Amino acid sequence: MPTNRPITDRILGLLHDSPECDFDLFVARYPEFTWNELFQEVGRLSRNGQVIIMRGVGVFTVKLAPVK
Repeated sequence: MPTNRPITDRILGLLHDSPECDFDLFVARYPEFTWNELFQEVGRLSRNGQVIIMRGVGVFTVKLAPVK
């Protein structure tokens, strides 16, 4: 099993504390990562089925995917 990178741990940790977050919260909470790094990792987690990305009007919301 691959080891989680620090960015992965932070994203999933925040989602465990607050199961649904606007993407902008990740950007504000973790300034040590660029917007692009966070976006890439959220996209990867979505493709792996770990999170779900929901698009609203001008807002992207990320939530943990249900455990299968």
